[in-house]
Amino acid sequence: MTRGRPWAAPRVWNAIALPYIAGAGFSEVRAARAFALMNMTMHDAAVACWDTKFLYFNPRPSQLDPSIRTRLGLPNFPSYTSGHSTFSAAAAAVLGYLFPTGAAVFDAERDEAAMSRLYGGIHYRSDIEVGKEHGLRIGGYTISFARIDGADLAP
Repeated sequence: MTRGRPWAAPRVWNAIALPYIAGAGFSEVRAARAFALMNMTMHDAAVACWDTKFLYFNPRPSQLDPSIRTRLGLPNFPSYTSGHSTFSAAAAAVLGYLFPTGAAVFDAERDEAAMSRLYGGIHYRSDIEVGKEHGLRIGGYTISFARIDGADLAP
């Protein structure tokens, strides 16, 4: 999905959302709302994830076992939790709310993004699983907001 750049996950999720938003025939205002909801949840996910990273300050796998070589490079921030997992779970939840027929695709993309960090050797499974749980909760807050923002009631 991405190549070890934490800012790449939101960019990829915007690319994933684009054909769904375009295909739905949304007006400019509706399209802006969909992008705003998704990017709002990813921003919240970033803040929550990085707060967690620097609270626990867990080392990366290769920092504990020098025999582990990463092909992605070693990010210069703590391991726990996975940013890609947190961003992706939040984005997938919001997109699944907006486009229920695509929910299975979004969940598969979420899981692929999360597991890429394990396969890349820069995260533990716990970083990924907790990141996904955290992102899902954050996405839920955004969905709760979307349900009461009045946009679904507009003509």
